[in-house]
Amino acid sequence: MRVLVTGGAGYVGSVLVPMLLDHGHQVRVVDWGMFGLEHVDPRAELVVADVLDFRPQWLEGVDAVVHLAGLSNDPMAAFSPTLNYVLNAAGTAVVAQAAREAGIGRFVFSSTCSVYGFRPEGEADETDETRPTFPYAISKLMAERSLLCLEDESFRPIILRFGTIVGWSPRLRFDLVVNTMVKTALSQGRIVVFNPDIWRPLLDVEDAARAYLLALAAPREVRGVFNVAAENYSLPRLAEEVAAALHDLGVSAEVQVEHRPDVRSYRVSTARARDVLGFRPCRTMADTVRTLVSRIREAGIRDFDDPRYYNIEGMKRFLAEGRTPWAAVHALGSAEGGR
Repeated sequence: MRVLVTGGAGYVGSVLVPMLLDHGHQVRVVDWGMFGLEHVDPRAELVVADVLDFRPQWLEGVDAVVHLAGLSNDPMAAFSPTLNYVLNAAGTAVVAQAAREAGIGRFVFSSTCSVYGFRPEGEADETDETRPTFPYAISKLMAERSLLCLEDESFRPIILRFGTIVGWSPRLRFDLVVNTMVKTALSQGRIVVFNPDIWRPLLDVEDAARAYLLALAAPREVRGVFNVAAENYSLPRLAEEVAAALHDLGVSAEVQVEHRPDVRSYRVSTARARDVLGFRPCRTMADTVRTLVSRIREAGIRDFDDPRYYNIEGMKRFLAEGRTPWAAVHALGSAEGGR
């Protein structure tokens, strides 16, 4: 299968693309390089471009699309809500429309369980109400709805609502909850729980990549929304598990609890992903921590505050260089106005 992966140079993409290639797929990556392009597997074909300026030729010979491109967390969305909505909502619709018109039936979209918003009771399944109140999750929900509008007998989107993805990636991030805990343990000897009442579903990035492979391999009749996570964690329990895994590696860290407000707390049911896609996580939280620590040590990482490890800092630098999608938007508008 030839797969187009948008955003393939990012945190998840730099794990997914090699996995696709190792499974015998051909891969074309479209990425505009906000976080650099050095982590794209050299076996993949790379197109350096903005998805808002989508070109039909990028889909030539393509059998399926995995759409990862967009802003990927709350700080980025809060920094530029407009860019968040354009890239995450409109960008998804642009790519999906092009794929549908090219006759590509399988479209896999990276969404988020944060669309459930603040849900203090029970586990949300895919039929439950979605009422997010913050820009990132709203933009993802808008994207989901555009895909469902485009769906027909030929165009079969699969929407994967992921829990918080954590763990080692060649395009490393320290702004994800477990990665942050490991970072502060290694650099400060402590793990901070910002709110002990909060719940999150967690998933190792390698398991997230496997979920995409299962979605691509799913029978044609499979479609719709799937929650994807390994386990639901209260933040205190998560901190204790991370601390225990670190202790086994010779790293001592004190767990400190604060009480910061948060508008997100949710647990999810992953039964549909298990029953329909056959998704079962392979990696435990201890596996995630062990891999993070060993890779950090192998890479000799000492400067945990380096901006390259934080999406919001990479975004600020990229925009400061004047590299935005607005040029593509304006060019398209001018071209249409001149017809």
